[in-house]
Amino acid sequence: MADDVEVEICGQTFRVATGDATPAYIRRLAAYVDQRMRAITETAKTVPMHRMAMLTALNIADDLLKLQDQYEHLTRVLHTKTEQLIALVQEQVGDVSH
Repeated sequence: MADDVEVEICGQTFRVATGDATPAYIRRLAAYVDQRMRAITETAKTVPMHRMAMLTALNIADDLLKLQDQYEHLTRVLHTKTEQLIALVQEQVGDVSH
């Protein structure tokens, strides 16, 4: 059974079910969302809460997609480098056996 954890985001308190996560992880997520929402309020002081939440979600989604793109690029680079290394080792092993 999942426990609930109380978190505060932009001065509002929420009870969140932890599911498979630890309470510490849920608090960490909430702190991140709170930080991002507060950054938006610093640039636009009179933004309604629902608009601030939507802008925060878009910013976090942007971060996620950029990280996914970076991960995919690095995975391709790693695959290419691994193939090059395997070819080099095979070439060197072939030279030794002859």
